[in-house]
Order: sequence, then C-alpha cells, then structure tokens
Amino acid sequence: MIDVDDIQFEILGMQAFVTRQKFDFTLLFLATCVLVAAFIASAMSGDIFFRYFGAEDSLVENATAIVLGICGLALWSRAFEAQPFVPRGIVALGVIYGLVYVWAGGEEISWGQRILGFETPEYFQENNDQQEFTFHNLVIGDVKLDELIFGPVLSYIILAYLIVLPLLWPRAVWVQTLAHKMIIPVPQLYHAAFAFGVTLIIPFLDESRRWEVYECIFALLSLAIFVHPANRLPGKVDQRDPISE
Repeated sequence: MIDVDDIQFEILGMQAFVTRQKFDFTLLFLATCVLVAAFIASAMSGDIFFRYFGAEDSLVENATAIVLGICGLALWSRAFEAQPFVPRGIVALGVIYGLVYVWAGGEEISWGQRILGFETPEYFQENNDQQEFTFHNLVIGDVKLDELIFGPVLSYIILAYLIVLPLLWPRAVWVQTLAHKMIIPVPQLYHAAFAFGVTLIIPFLDESRRWEVYECIFALLSLAIFVHPANRLPGKVDQRDPISE
C-alpha cells in the first residue's frame, strides 16, 4: 500500500533539493560576475578597480565580509540540524567551523573599525603592520602572522578542501566516513572545477589588490558549498551519499 505521507515527504525533499541547487548555481553566477567585472574595471582604469574592488571598505570588501558572516550562519545551522544524530563534541566542532567564517568576516573589515570610527588599541598600533584592529596582520617578534599562517599554509588547506577533498570523497571510504562523522560539507565536483578555474585565472588580473576579488569569490563559493554540498548530514537520506542514513 502506498503511504501518502512518504510521497509528500519525498516531494518536499525534492523541492528543497531543487531550491538549494538553484541557489548554489546563483551564487556561482554571482562569483563569475564579480570576476568578469574585476577584469572590466581593471581594463577601464586602475583607479576604478581600486575604488570598487581594492580599497579598504570597498563594495567588494564589504560584500565579502557579509557573505563570510552568512557562511558562518549556514555552518551553525548545519551543526544544530545534526544535533539529534551526533555527539555534542561534533556539534561544537560545527559551531567552530562557523566561528572561523564569522571571524574571517570580522577581520575583513577590521571588525567595523572604520565604520564605527573607534581608535586602534595601543597593542595593535605597535604590533600590527597595518596599525588596524585585526589579528591576522599582527607581527610577533619578526614573524608576520599573515605570511606564516594566513598565507601559503592557509592557501594549501583551502585548495585541498576545495579541490582534493571532492576528488577523494567518492573514491575513498575513509574520507566518506570522516566527512560524515565530522559533519564536513563536501564540495561538489563542479565546485572543485570552479575553484581550480578561478585560481588559474586570477593571476592574470594585473592589479596588486586582485586577491580582494579572489576572497570575495571564495566567500560566494563557500556559501554555495554549504547550501548544496555533495554529502548530507547524519540522519538525512540522499542517494548520492554512499553512507547517508
């Protein structure tokens, strides 16, 4: 006998899937628009590029901060949605994932220092290479944190997540199990292709502040992944996920 409730549940699930997928594609389209607009602005004038893409508190920088904050909210939502099916420690880990993105968003705009107009604390004036209220620009001794931790090291971690993880996930059971247990949202293969393509293209943008564009695209791509990952949370059923429950 056909269970009408089950049919309705499947229909609602499919509708939610289509909505997430559309939002995912919309975010990737916006990221592509940002990239194209950056090249157009650069071709028109270096001043135009700097005004909208490279300057502190520019349109793109503020957009990046907002999207990073939304990424944090999306990760918190995932963590609490998984709460009935995972240990508390894993929920806490999901909250930490979100905090990282919220922190990155705050750092992007110096925690609203220029917007709110507060002075840089004395410690940061003396130990921050930009004399701003940010932690990633701190200089401890002769070590610049943005070069040691937030430069190559973080770049390799991000690229491994965006490109290597989605390639391994369908092929390695241990990767599937780890991502499932740690509620890590796995990028789709087209997310990996998009990240790889942008990484190859962005160096051709002949502007010293081109990485502001890359950060904005990364934020949009991250949100697309969190909204529509290749895997599903524990307790959710998805035929694309080999170990979904």
